[in-house]
Amino acid sequence: MLSLPAGITSRASSPGESAPALRRRRWARALASFAIAGQVSFVLAWIIAGALEPSYSPLHEYVSELGRRDAAHPWIFDLSTLIWGLGFISLGVALLPSAQARRGSSIAPGLFILAGLLAISLAPLRLDCAASVNQLCGARQHAGSLSWQEYGHVWAAFGLEVALLLTPFALAFSLWPGPFARLSLIGGSAVVALLAVLLISGIAAGAHTHDAGLDGLWQRFWLAVTNLWVLVCAIAVILGAIPSRTVPASGAAAPVDEPPPPVECPAG
Repeated sequence: MLSLPAGITSRASSPGESAPALRRRRWARALASFAIAGQVSFVLAWIIAGALEPSYSPLHEYVSELGRRDAAHPWIFDLSTLIWGLGFISLGVALLPSAQARRGSSIAPGLFILAGLLAISLAPLRLDCAASVNQLCGARQHAGSLSWQEYGHVWAAFGLEVALLLTPFALAFSLWPGPFARLSLIGGSAVVALLAVLLISGIAAGAHTHDAGLDGLWQRFWLAVTNLWVLVCAIAVILGAIPSRTVPASGAAAPVDEPPPPVECPAG
């Protein structure tokens, strides 16, 4: 059974909501569910494609190298990144009703949508070879002698990581001072600190060099963090834990989450 952290309450429905608001909530739940399915399908795809790829090691090689030009089954990677990207876009659209009437309210949904578009672009921006385990390929990559798709893929993947890393801080800004905003800020700060420690320790141990061959392990750690974060956001949308601006059935413009104004009694 799904549960929420202490202090975060579910607002799955409200008796004061209008019919359009209820329909928007149902659509948001459906989109959030698809976002979860996108994460699951991507993980299953790289597990299956990796098992079918000769001599492939998930500890040594990147997930994207399952879709390189000479891969055994690149279509599995292509299809999975499409579903994965659509999942990010679905989550971004599902979060749009939570945008408050303040500056920066649409940044977090926009970042998820941007991440989805970048994820979808990874398939056509196909890698030329496996630079993580092929020393000649790695040398050519550093020399700039590979195709523009190779470098486009690298930059798209980098942009995807940055966009996702910014989403918890954008959500915290737009939902502050709510409990989910605090959860987003704490979680995002913890991830940044952990990634900094791993980056420093990884460079010190040579884990990011082709000789060490642990590129796949580090990437899969980052993917696990991404999967968990998307799962948290999607479950929050499904359970209604993220407040949204809804219009009461009476047609008043005030959000249902705000208390009604005080009523002054006449003197006397």
